[in-house]
Amino acid sequence: MGGWFYGRCAILAIAAACVLAPVSGEAAPKSTGKTGGKSDSKKAEAKADPRIWLVVKVDETYVLRFGLPRTADPVFAVSCQPGAQLIQFTAEVASGKVKAGDGVALSLAAGKRHLELAASAFRGSAEGKVVVEAAVALDGRVLDLFSDADNLVVRLPGATETYPLAGAKPKLPDFRRACLTAMPAPAERR
Repeated sequence: MGGWFYGRCAILAIAAACVLAPVSGEAAPKSTGKTGGKSDSKKAEAKADPRIWLVVKVDETYVLRFGLPRTADPVFAVSCQPGAQLIQFTAEVASGKVKAGDGVALSLAAGKRHLELAASAFRGSAEGKVVVEAAVALDGRVLDLFSDADNLVVRLPGATETYPLAGAKPKLPDFRRACLTAMPAPAERR
């Protein structure tokens, strides 16, 4: 099926998505001494996360998304619509407890910051996956969730996902500026 992200935001040319450099991954796991060096390096390679954070603009919506480069559906996205004064959180997760059409409690936590939201569930792009969405009023304090910790923990009944925030932090100032100012970007003011 696929396309939940762009189906909700509108189609965006992949070339215009400005694929940015991959996130410098987290530190490789330390060796426990139980296995030889070759298998440890293979495990570290297998654990390298190929997903990256990108900022994209779709019509009047700015999106900070985390997923595989050049794919339509991120695993997590936060979007803002300055004209509507809304921030929307979207996550695709595997959860046997949540079904499409359910109302669900969505928890976002990063370090000492914690946000509890009422979300709606939709069918995801793959079997066993659901997409949950929640919206709140546009407020800069909500975006602070992405600036103070190393990981974002997303929880809903039957599922917990953790996303590294290292790649989001350098993109946050531009995303915050785009969301919190109604003025057009410099390239648009010509």
